[in-house]
Amino acid sequence: MRLVSILIVCCAFAPSVLEGQTKAAATLPASPATVGQWSAPVYFCAGKPCVVGVNVALMYTGKVLIYYYPPNPENGSQALVLDPVTGNLTWVSLTFLRNIFCSGLTILPNGQVMVTGGVIPTSSQPHVHSEVKNNYGTTTTILFDPASQTWTLGQDMLYARWYPSTVELSDGTELELTGSSEVGALQVAMETYNYDTGGWTGLPTSANVPGVANDPYARVSLMPSGNVLLTAPSQQTYQFNPSSNTWTFVAANNFGDRFFAPHVLLPGQEKVLVAGGSPSKSNGGSSATNTAEIIDMSAATPSWSYTGAMSYARYNSNLVLLADGTVLVVGGGGGGGQYVNPVFPAELYNPTTGEWTVMASQAIQRTYHSTALLLPDGRVLSAGSDNNETTQLTYEIYSPPYLFKGTRPRIKSAPTSLLYGSTFHISTPDASTVTRVALVRPGATTHANDFDQRYVDLTFTLDKGSIKATAPANGSIAPPGYYMLVIVNSKGVPSIMPFLNLDTDSDREKNRKKAASEGSLKAGNSTAPGPPPVASGTR
Repeated sequence: MRLVSILIVCCAFAPSVLEGQTKAAATLPASPATVGQWSAPVYFCAGKPCVVGVNVALMYTGKVLIYYYPPNPENGSQALVLDPVTGNLTWVSLTFLRNIFCSGLTILPNGQVMVTGGVIPTSSQPHVHSEVKNNYGTTTTILFDPASQTWTLGQDMLYARWYPSTVELSDGTELELTGSSEVGALQVAMETYNYDTGGWTGLPTSANVPGVANDPYARVSLMPSGNVLLTAPSQQTYQFNPSSNTWTFVAANNFGDRFFAPHVLLPGQEKVLVAGGSPSKSNGGSSATNTAEIIDMSAATPSWSYTGAMSYARYNSNLVLLADGTVLVVGGGGGGGQYVNPVFPAELYNPTTGEWTVMASQAIQRTYHSTALLLPDGRVLSAGSDNNETTQLTYEIYSPPYLFKGTRPRIKSAPTSLLYGSTFHISTPDASTVTRVALVRPGATTHANDFDQRYVDLTFTLDKGSIKATAPANGSIAPPGYYMLVIVNSKGVPSIMPFLNLDTDSDREKNRKKAASEGSLKAGNSTAPGPPPVASGTR
């Protein structure tokens, strides 16, 4: 397989390309230590064919997988791997004919990225998403291996889906729900995927998604109870019990339906935040709201309550858990169209105070089909929004205020694998300054969804040059798989975050390491098609 490695650099020499798609940073009498700082836009390619960052996943290699629709009827979906530190790109486009645009995606416990569903191409326009009118889903399952950087076809799902939701359960199986079927109807049936066997299992009809809450890309989260909470876009909140395969009504939110609103499970794992959205199911057909609500599932009778309102009304935005446990909202639009009235300033939510603070403004509009996720160094990648402008081929990186508040605490060494409930040591010369230790789930996001996003605080004690921490008790608090380990000091400054694997069986982890080591020997043999190398200026 042929690999093309490219050092992508900022197109500072082409301001005309950005014209009409940029906005000068808001006039804020504040430093990066207060509002953070955005990098200049960086181009994936100089022109089409190229990817747009509509589907992205952070892998345990520290690199980001990005995929898009096929460039022509003869090829599968375009894909690349970005090293966000060096800017290097490796093209890994599908070598088989599948259109996985608007699919589901998640990171399996073994570190592979699983892509589910997609759209059935039409004979006249098999590759152009905007001209695929039928919304017909597929049963496709595809796996991407971070070590070898190759795709393989998995066992097909039992039910076709386009715009599906995928969330990991406490035992590591993946729950698949919603989306549109092979005839364009809402899919009510649910199924689970076992990554050990590679097989799908259909659930009984009692597990069918309640009609009032069955929307494409329904926002779901795994809760500490082991149940799955569905919080948006429907006003009606339900939870699913995987043991009984039944749904139970929980509460109705205050605002009403919040279409195209992102959600996030807050630290502590009992509260879910839903921010913004639109009352209209027509994307771009109504105005956005700046309101936000929280439901606390630890309450005897859970109910929704308003929290602080954002300064900017927005939908099609992304919520990202940062390395210090705060939440960043990125992009989105104010309404009147899918790609119009873009919101450029980010905002930072403090779960302790319930308040939002306006951050620095990015240069490129990130509305519909935009993505954002946390990187291992604590920065945030922002990409996507396929508005057919040249700038859709860019990404930007945001450095939060905590990266401008002093020296970062350092992790000298830490385990690469953990068992549930075990104690472990983190070697650091900065132990005396550390006030927080946590595991952060790597992001996998599309269409303002990141179903498995979570920030898991760990109990710990300090010793000279060391931290003794305790791993999560079970998979309902933190499902098995890869996490980033972070320590945060008294100034709120996080460390760079190494990856570790959380599991129930140390032998399984040893086998995974062996497989990853063997797979890495095969890296560099890709023959996947991709655009020719492009140098795009100076970074």
